[in-house]
Amino acid sequence: MTDDAGSQELARIATAYLASIAFGVTFLVATLSGTDGLTALSRGVVALIVACLAGRLLIGPAINVVLAAMARDEAERQAALEAAEREENEDQQS
Repeated sequence: MTDDAGSQELARIATAYLASIAFGVTFLVATLSGTDGLTALSRGVVALIVACLAGRLLIGPAINVVLAAMARDEAERQAALEAAEREENEDQQS
């Protein structure tokens, strides 16, 4: 398993949610505005395809940035904890 497997999985899940919401909202708005079922369905499918393409291109890098920031913050937190622990040990030895 590579390091990017988790971010790829998150990107795939986020893209699926985005596509589902885009299809649902488009279908609902088209139906409520009075179009027939086939027109509402075709508009929903077009929105679904556009959302899938946009999601693949945009969500992956955004998730990678968020995960990198979370990893950096966790590393800083661990370093601060280790430094505080070292100081505590030095104070106890003195």
